[in-house]
Amino acid sequence: MIIGSGLLARAFIPVRASLKDVCVYAAGVSNSSCSYESEYQRDSSRLQATLADTPDSKLFVYFSTCSIVDPGSVDNRYTRHKFELEALVRRRRRFLIARLPQVAGSTPNPHTILNYLYARIVRSERFDLWRFARRNIIDVEDVAKITVDLIEQGSGDHDFVNIANSRDYSMEEIVAALEATTQHAAVFNSIEKGAEYHIDTSTIAESIRRCGISFDDGYLLRTLEKYYA
Repeated sequence: MIIGSGLLARAFIPVRASLKDVCVYAAGVSNSSCSYESEYQRDSSRLQATLADTPDSKLFVYFSTCSIVDPGSVDNRYTRHKFELEALVRRRRRFLIARLPQVAGSTPNPHTILNYLYARIVRSERFDLWRFARRNIIDVEDVAKITVDLIEQGSGDHDFVNIANSRDYSMEEIVAALEATTQHAAVFNSIEKGAEYHIDTSTIAESIRRCGISFDDGYLLRTLEKYYA
């Protein structure tokens, strides 16, 4: 069973045959900068209803955010919301909470960092670039592959995992890759702001190997060309 209709949910449709006795909850607030409390309340109510309707024998897969461990996001409403919903999921007998970084894929959502940067670059619109910020980028199809592999390997008894790229990128690297992909020059103000935080992916190292995923030097450009060329 797949709950949701967005980027994540669609990535699991081709592998739904591998999700017997599994509920993949791939719904939620689509804008991490959302300030409308009603959106968070609606998301919480939907999750609680789904939890109540899902037999306890089923594995419940919930997607959260890696920014929960980012010191700079402690006061962010979206991050706190995700942490609160994790607590609801943790009450189940069987669950897999997968924390995600920035996910790349085909989506009309203007609030993703990649869609935001892409729009600014192709329109030659000036934007602020935080020089010291770093972001972890992973292809949504790789998220689905790793998730299914973890399920097939027996994950799901009170498990938490970061499903992320084994490396991260400076904002300058991401913008440069988008420039190469779009053949447009970015117009931006370089701001002395930003920070980085470590995302531990050691627990999925074997899964990455089994799935044949290579987070090599060309991964970022290949992923961006796949969705933005």
